[in-house]
Amino acid sequence: MPAHRFSRRSFVLAAAGASLPALPAFAQAQAGYPSRPVQVVVGFPAGGALDVATRALTNALAAEGIAPVVILNKPGASATIAGAQVARSAPDGYTLLLATSSNMGIAPHLYPRLPYDARKELVPVAQFAVGQNVIYAGQASGIKSFAQLREKLRAQPGQLNYASPGAGTTPHLTFETIKVREKLFIVHVPFRGSPAAISAVAAGELEVGVDAIGPTQAFIRSGRIVPLAQTGSRRSAILPNVPTFAELGLTGIPSGTYLGLSAPAQTPEPALTALRDAMRRALAKAEVSQQLAQAGFEAQFVDGPAFGEMMTADSLQWDQAVKYSGATGG
Repeated sequence: MPAHRFSRRSFVLAAAGASLPALPAFAQAQAGYPSRPVQVVVGFPAGGALDVATRALTNALAAEGIAPVVILNKPGASATIAGAQVARSAPDGYTLLLATSSNMGIAPHLYPRLPYDARKELVPVAQFAVGQNVIYAGQASGIKSFAQLREKLRAQPGQLNYASPGAGTTPHLTFETIKVREKLFIVHVPFRGSPAAISAVAAGELEVGVDAIGPTQAFIRSGRIVPLAQTGSRRSAILPNVPTFAELGLTGIPSGTYLGLSAPAQTPEPALTALRDAMRRALAKAEVSQQLAQAGFEAQFVDGPAFGEMMTADSLQWDQAVKYSGATGG
């Protein structure tokens, strides 16, 4: 933590009873934030759905007074490498983190030791999008609904396999939660990323799979895979004809993932306010919503405090899901 510093003018004002924050970062923010480039650290590869969605937002922020915004991709360890970098950064509003269910909700339960405490060392700025997961079947499997899948799994326990983009991901933990709740036995086959997992199911190598909605869109449109059910409290506008698990009578299923921005703890409030206001205005633009939809996400703004409460509740769900799965980050 930086030491408190006061200028001579600060001492005079303090003596007069004025209450001024002591951090230099606060003064910088008050002087006209931002006055230099803002960096967003993304814990996922460039070109992926999460990266594309983040760029849709950051590009739009330029017209809202937050410019320029630079993306720094730091993939690895469920995005915790990125989280650690931001947690150690100066709390001045110029280094932000792409906050997702992976690095904020799952990682604390997946990894026994993290180099940072997200709840203490990071502060939520705002949420800007949500994405849901979908369970799908290969066309060759003949499975057309979740009810058919459930019936087949109960008739043939342990004989079917499902693909996910990786162990410990939100799709994997979603299916493991469903397995426990519905007392189903199906073998998990983790892949290294969505393209390989979905392609394997589309080719008939595995019967079913689970993934974020975004990567499945092209396969669904071509008819190579069939969506069976989706997470979330309501149907995604991207898959309006696919029922949610809640509609099918399955409650307590994790909703998918959220996308937001977090900043180092003690980031000055004026900087946080400027960011939140700019994000709100950017998300009101139709072109931004369209770009997010193309990446498989829906624009949804949630302000800082409410976003923080939502992340806490979300983390509790993922804690249970990790326990169901037995997954560990080592």
